[in-house]
Amino acid sequence: MRLRTKLEIVTACVAVPCALELFSANRSFAWLARVRAGGERVAPSLLAYHVDRILHRGRGIWRHSCLRRASVLTYLLRRSGHDARVVIGVRRDGAGTLEAHAWLACDGTEPFLEPADSIATFQPLSRA
Repeated sequence: MRLRTKLEIVTACVAVPCALELFSANRSFAWLARVRAGGERVAPSLLAYHVDRILHRGRGIWRHSCLRRASVLTYLLRRSGHDARVVIGVRRDGAGTLEAHAWLACDGTEPFLEPADSIATFQPLSRA
């Protein structure tokens, strides 16, 4: 992996969470949908490894969450030439509390980079 790609991963881990905090979800996801290919072609699992390492060390708006991870990886995968998007789903737990989860859909695979049973009980709300 080239140094430029590593810098792009760090930059995405800083900028994408900021966009999620500063702009509406519609605007943030519309921006992610317009990201064009142009980066180095990197294995998705390697991108996920580096993103997870950075976000798990983050604080505040840069700490790891499923939405931040899915959004940052969507940006980086789209830059790598993949057709990636964020999917948000909800479910009610045993006590009736509403829970939400965000995951990736990429190149026709959903969920991408996580086990299929992790989203089995979630009802998709949007595919951004």
